[in-house]
Amino acid sequence: MNIYRSKIDLWLIAVLGGSILLPLILFIFLGGPLWLIIVILAPMAGFIIWLYLATRYEIRETDLIIHGGLFKIEMSRNSIISIRKSRNPLSSPAFSLDRLEIKYGANKMVLISPKDEAGFLDALGWSGRLSPPD
Repeated sequence: MNIYRSKIDLWLIAVLGGSILLPLILFIFLGGPLWLIIVILAPMAGFIIWLYLATRYEIRETDLIIHGGLFKIEMSRNSIISIRKSRNPLSSPAFSLDRLEIKYGANKMVLISPKDEAGFLDALGWSGRLSPPD
């Protein structure tokens, strides 16, 4: 079994970090109570960190399992029809816009962004077999 983590874009780190830091800075400068900052921002920061840590792609002997937060997608490696590079911004278990679009089964599609894309494709048996982008 091989496990691959999601790549994360710097702009996304800035957006997520800013969504936590900006309210914190505003509360501090406007004199908001510290307990309110902790009650609101700590769970938000914890959720974002958990979501990133829970997003991974597992390649097993016969299956590909995609974990994205509370969701899990399981597919047979034999059901994969095509894989191609994509920058599609649709919601997906990926923290980067540098993605792979995997088409599988009967008209199913998922977007992922493994940090080690070449290693992922090699472990999956798709090295050198990418479909051309749109």
